[in-house]
Amino acid sequence: MWGETMPEKRGLFETIFGKRRPPEKDYQTFKLLNSYTSSFVPYSGRAWDVDTVRSAVHAFARRAAIVQPRHIRRGDGKITDVSGGVNNLLQNAPNPYSTAYKLYYRAAVQYKLFNNAFIYPVWGPNGSLEALYNINAQEVNLLEYEGQMYAQFRFINGKSYIFPYDEFIHVGSMFCEHDVFGDPNTPIDPTLRTADTFQQSMNKSAELVAVVRGILEVAASTKSEDLKARRNDFINDNLAMGTDGAGIIVTDNKYHYTPITDKQTPIPTGQLDYIKDSIYDYFGVNEDIIQNKATRDQESDFYEGEIKPFLAQMQQAFTNCLFSDRERGTGNEIVFEGNRLQFASTGEKLETVKYLSDIGGLTLDQALTTLGFPPIGGEEGKRRVQTLNVVNADKADQYQLGDDPKDDKEEQDDVQTE
Repeated sequence: MWGETMPEKRGLFETIFGKRRPPEKDYQTFKLLNSYTSSFVPYSGRAWDVDTVRSAVHAFARRAAIVQPRHIRRGDGKITDVSGGVNNLLQNAPNPYSTAYKLYYRAAVQYKLFNNAFIYPVWGPNGSLEALYNINAQEVNLLEYEGQMYAQFRFINGKSYIFPYDEFIHVGSMFCEHDVFGDPNTPIDPTLRTADTFQQSMNKSAELVAVVRGILEVAASTKSEDLKARRNDFINDNLAMGTDGAGIIVTDNKYHYTPITDKQTPIPTGQLDYIKDSIYDYFGVNEDIIQNKATRDQESDFYEGEIKPFLAQMQQAFTNCLFSDRERGTGNEIVFEGNRLQFASTGEKLETVKYLSDIGGLTLDQALTTLGFPPIGGEEGKRRVQTLNVVNADKADQYQLGDDPKDDKEEQDDVQTE
């Protein structure tokens, strides 16, 4: 309505970091042990623009993004799920502009392309976790003030923000030369240059094949100028639009015209396979993983070798950032779990569910969800089932020896009576 105050416009920078400016301090460059620079500049060598690289990274990210994070508390030999806002942020809506899948997908892509990924938690006035944001800065500088390490994030819009290093989530890969950040993916630069050259040559070949309509052989040896003139005459008389030939080509013994009907571009498969294999090997994928044709064993190997290390690092980084020393000491933890049965066949799932149900390891809802059925919910869904063929460990000796607990009790009563 007219006269109402329009809501204040806020960009993403203000939404994440707020209006307040970081405190002005006499920051110094953080000195590292073995690294010459205390800065990180995301570098991929334009790898994301190479289709083979993007398909490899996408295969990793889309699998890692379906992770199942949970806030749990360990204590007295038990693991308890902690209900509350943290789990909702982790599992559904980490911030107003993103789903949980998108948050973890972007982290996985940056982890692979840049060997560094950053996530910034936003805390409310009462100390509760309000949001989680991916941070894709143009540059990250490590600073120091009074012995504490800070990070300065610079963005492409010219803005920057400084906060303590331990206040954001940082995961990475290829840790070797730099003391804090993962090393860049420069080893695949030669392959990327080869891929770019290959793509340009294929484009030129496709354009040439599309333009060339046929081959005109001239019987008599002539100068280049005469060849051009004869070619133009032939085109005007036979191939140009509006000729009187009605689609009929007429030649004499001075010419031999061969039309080109095959417009396929010849592809040097050996060079293409070399580029693909080099990129796939570097990013830990293969053709079956890319095309979703992998067997259960292949998917399991890919999970163990590529996804699990990423999730283990995410678990540690989230736990260290979101909880204080005291909270971690009382058992608070963020766990990132992948669904290990997602690649199993129906028969394998049935076998697993039967085994775990026999020993009382699954609730009804867990069993139904594993098999793709909707859960029952309520107390019935929480009920654990167990076969009578499985003996309680505390009573195993009694069953094995054929002792009757009632007889033991009667013997004890007789002794007390005497």
